[in-house]
Amino acid sequence: MARTKRKKQARPPRTVSLLRSPSVDGVGAFRITDGKESAIYAFGEIRCDVGGRGFAIHRLGLGNLYHLRVGMPDECSCECLGFYRHGRCRHILGMAALIHKRLI
Repeated sequence: MARTKRKKQARPPRTVSLLRSPSVDGVGAFRITDGKESAIYAFGEIRCDVGGRGFAIHRLGLGNLYHLRVGMPDECSCECLGFYRHGRCRHILGMAALIHKRLI
């Protein structure tokens, strides 16, 4: 029997948007949208002694608090399970995109 190839479904794009700039009181907010799912995070910059920029982010509604560091691509870290499992995560990708766009 011949195998039928299944078309790989395209993954919906992941987007990040700044909802509140941290420039006023140091606390900002951003949203990560992945297909139909959306999560809002509050964040603040914290001291980072090893290079790069440090952030504390809190997912609103769930109470998850993560500390992350955004530096060069191989110098990033996050406390979430996704980072521990894959070496990358949506939190770092979102914050790096906001930094790259010079929004924070």
